[in-house]
Amino acid sequence: MITKIIKQLWNERRGNAWLFVELIIVSVFLWQAIDPLYTYTCISQIPNGCKYEGLLTASATFPNESALRNAYNNTSYQALRNDILQIYNGIAALPQIETIVDAPLAPMHSAMGKEYNIEAQYTLDGKEKRVQLWRYAGGSNYSEVFHITDYFTGKVMSPLTNPSDIYISYTGAMEAFGTTDCIDKRIGNIDWTTQNTTFHYTIKGVYNDTRESLYGLPIASIIAYYPKSDISTEFVFRLKEGTDRDEFIKYFNENIAGKKLGNIHICSEVAQYEATVAYNVETERNNHYFQLFLSFFALFCAFLGITSTFWIRSSARRGDIGIMRSVGASRSRIIGQFVTEGLLLVTMAFAVALPLIVHLVASNDFAQPLTATNEELAAYSNMFAPLPRFAVITAATYFIIAATAVIAAVIPAAKACNTDISDALRE
Repeated sequence: MITKIIKQLWNERRGNAWLFVELIIVSVFLWQAIDPLYTYTCISQIPNGCKYEGLLTASATFPNESALRNAYNNTSYQALRNDILQIYNGIAALPQIETIVDAPLAPMHSAMGKEYNIEAQYTLDGKEKRVQLWRYAGGSNYSEVFHITDYFTGKVMSPLTNPSDIYISYTGAMEAFGTTDCIDKRIGNIDWTTQNTTFHYTIKGVYNDTRESLYGLPIASIIAYYPKSDISTEFVFRLKEGTDRDEFIKYFNENIAGKKLGNIHICSEVAQYEATVAYNVETERNNHYFQLFLSFFALFCAFLGITSTFWIRSSARRGDIGIMRSVGASRSRIIGQFVTEGLLLVTMAFAVALPLIVHLVASNDFAQPLTATNEELAAYSNMFAPLPRFAVITAATYFIIAATAVIAAVIPAAKACNTDISDALRE
């Protein structure tokens, strides 16, 4: 049967030539459309090791600009800190609050990055090295508020109680030590002016990676505890289970916001933390949606083009179908022949398109997000390595084109089979 089908395709080579060229062009452009779709989809599925859903945020602020100038001109730094602490304690005392933290640099916010020194005794290769780590600073309840989970147990990590103790992320542990077996090992804080190690932090736990960017890779980070003497003006808190969040927000904004819980500062209105996250990732999300639009538009165009061409091709051969039926060919055999012809055309065209696709990838590289390079993606996971990534995108492209060709061949062929034999032969 295959031999007959190949002969049939050869006999109709002039008519099939345009379809063949169209399939080559569609294969190349569809591959390029699926590439960013694959990249963004895979990145967005990387789990985030913290939970910011349900969090609320408020801050200590000044009632007006005049109060701000007066406070900083006539009030000591420690008095300002104590005043902020009064507001913090006032919020923490509310019966609806489960846990609260002052966290100027929280997950999904911009953390502070700097170099740290790893002594030779702690590295796998026995050589001293420096690594770039991003530091989240906050109060002792930081891990509880953000539900940051332990890499080994999956449970929310206990609060830090010692300023010299830190938690380190999985990616941070792998970059610094090459292993997650790093509990009680130390990293040195480097003074940026002298480049000397001033003191050491002790690793007390490894947490699951958190992501600064919605479509970026997890960063190598640490969680450091800042004492209340360095309290921030930004507070993040989680309500007790069963508390109506909307009712609490209404109560807070009507009875607490704008009032002086301290002597100098007032408390801001409470806001949902997700809104802050949504604002921070708006550009990335819009870029993702744009890529999705382009990809689906390309899929739609490819579907229409291939379907219409195969439909016209199958409809034009109603006479052939009449002949096949007159000699006893079954409906399934006729449809099977048309499907096989379509798949053969798709396969041959895709084989011709593959060298062009390889050339484009070699020249322009794969698609990459705004926040990570392809080298970083490949280093993070094998699903971004060149060969597996190319294989998956190529297989997806071929499957979509082949499935479209099958649909476009089956429907008109089945319709033609329902035509009376004498009518089909007259055509």
